[in-house]
Amino acid sequence: MSQKSVKTAAELESMITAELREHPECESAGVEVIKPTGVAWDAALVGDGAQLNVECKDRLAEITTRLRQEFDLAE
Repeated sequence: MSQKSVKTAAELESMITAELREHPECESAGVEVIKPTGVAWDAALVGDGAQLNVECKDRLAEITTRLRQEFDLAE
């Protein structure tokens, strides 16, 4: 059984967005949590220009990887 806390998609999106917005290149980025199709949930950037920003994508990957270790997505 998993020892991780459970968060809703909205809670995870809020946490990820708050961290992303600490960086100027990601100020306008929005985030959408994707329900798991395999083992873990994932997140994607949404919004104007954010999808093309490599630094923002890298930050999203780092944040998502870390949070995935702490939280499961609520059903």
